[in-house]
Amino acid sequence: MLKLAVLLLSVAGLAQAAEVRREPFGETKAGVAVVRTVLRNDLGMTVAAIDFGATLTAIRTPDRQGRFANVVLNRPDIAAYETNQRRYGAVVGRYAGRITDARFTLDGTTHQLEAGRNNMTLHGGANGYDKRVWSSSLVSDRRSVGVRYRLLSPAGDQGFPGAVELTVTYRLMRQANELRIEYEARTDAPTVINPTNHAFFNLAGAGQGTVADHRVQIDAARYAEVDARKAPTGALPSVAGTVLDFRTPRRVGDVLKLDDRLLASSNGFDHSLVLADAATPAPRLAGWIEDPSSGRRMTILTTEPSVQFNTGNGFDGGETGSEGVAYPRYAGLAFETQHLPDSPNQPTFPTTVLRPEKPFRSITVLRFTGR
Repeated sequence: MLKLAVLLLSVAGLAQAAEVRREPFGETKAGVAVVRTVLRNDLGMTVAAIDFGATLTAIRTPDRQGRFANVVLNRPDIAAYETNQRRYGAVVGRYAGRITDARFTLDGTTHQLEAGRNNMTLHGGANGYDKRVWSSSLVSDRRSVGVRYRLLSPAGDQGFPGAVELTVTYRLMRQANELRIEYEARTDAPTVINPTNHAFFNLAGAGQGTVADHRVQIDAARYAEVDARKAPTGALPSVAGTVLDFRTPRRVGDVLKLDDRLLASSNGFDHSLVLADAATPAPRLAGWIEDPSSGRRMTILTTEPSVQFNTGNGFDGGETGSEGVAYPRYAGLAFETQHLPDSPNQPTFPTTVLRPEKPFRSITVLRFTGR
C-alpha cells in the first residue's frame, strides 16, 4: 500500500509555509483505497478533498472575528458518500444537468443515454463521475498549493461517444482565502461535456441550521424556462419581475416563503440562470452569497455562461454530516457554474460540444471574506 506522508511546501520569503497533508479515508465497497488531501494556506484557510468523486469535503474559512468553520455540507465517511443521493461536493459528469428524453444527436448520429426520472438523464446517470475513484497528484507554484484529480471515461461510458480524459484541479491560493477550480477535458472523438462541482454551502457553518438568512446576489438577467418535467423549452426569458431576479441582493428566506409557480415544482430554487455575460476566457463575477450572522461572504467568479442555483430543497433530515447533525431542508445552497441543461438538444444554447482539436477548459473562483 502506498505510504501517505505529510508534505510541507514552502516558498522563500513567505512567513509561514503552506501545507499539504494526505491521509487515508477508508475503502470503497469494492476495496479501493480512498485518500483525503488537505490543503492549508498561509492565512490558515484549509480545503479538503477525497479521491472518491473528486469531492470537496471541507472548506474551513474565518468569519468576521477570525473564527474558522467548515462551510461545505459533507458526509462522515466513505460508506456515506457511496450511498448518498445529494452528490455533496463532488464533480458530476459527463454532463451536469438534465438531457431531455435521454438522448441527443451529434454530427448526424443519435446517442441513447441512461434514462432516469421523467425519462431524463441527470448528471450522467447512476454511475456518474461522482461515484468513481479518481487518480490524484499534488500541484504547487509560488501562488498556490493544490491537488489535481484525473478521470478516464471511455467511449460509450454512460452512452456518450468519445473517450474523455477529464482533470479537475483544486488550487488554494497561498496568501488569499481563494479556491480556484480548474477543469480541462480532452477527447479522441466528438462528444459533449459539461462538468461542475455539486457542493452545498452554509456560510454560518455546515450543520448550523438553514440558509434562510443568507443574502444572495446573482448577475443573471435570464433563466432557462422548463416544462413540467423540468425539460428546457429552449426559451430564455428575462428574470425581471420574477422570483429569479437576484440582480439586487435578496434574503433567501424572504423569497422561499412566496407562493410562486416558479418555486412550486421544486419547493424552492433549482433553476438555471444565464449570467449577464456569456462564457468568457477569464473568470468574471457571477454573484455572491453572504451570511450576516458570521459575516462570511463567498464571491463566485467563473468562465461558464450559467449557474444552477439550488436551495437544498431535497434535504429531509435523513442524511447526517460529519458534525453529527442531520441536514434539514434548505441546509445549504448550491451554486453550480456550468453550461445550460439539455444544450445538446438546444441549438440556441451555448454549445457543449467537445472535439479532439480543441480541449475544454473552465475556471471557477470561490473567494472568501469575513465582513
